[in-house]
Amino acid sequence: MKSDDIFKASVQVMKNFLGAGEVAAAISRARNRDGETNIEMLDTYRTQINDLVREIVESGDPDNVVRELTVEMKDALVLRYLRNRDIFKQTFPEGIDGIDPDPAAIWEAIMISPLDEADPSR
Repeated sequence: MKSDDIFKASVQVMKNFLGAGEVAAAISRARNRDGETNIEMLDTYRTQINDLVREIVESGDPDNVVRELTVEMKDALVLRYLRNRDIFKQTFPEGIDGIDPDPAAIWEAIMISPLDEADPSR
């Protein structure tokens, strides 16, 4: 699958889960914070985002999951997506052959990288 197709699918999933307005608002809030604060937010919510992404993908009702999120968790979710999408683009600029074409699986693969699973205390 070409990288453009991967990113189009993942953006659509992100917008479907949070809504285009929520994604835009989270990006706007991130731009109004300094970079260090955004990094701290990612560190603070690292494990919760991993669990949340799995819950969203596995849930029969992801809208219900997303509806309960705090603004900070939505912001952290969007920050993680943007950071990991950039890493993915750098790592696989042409795309990946044999990737699961399910948009939710693509989004999950972008959202939870090995770096996100690593224990930061090591």
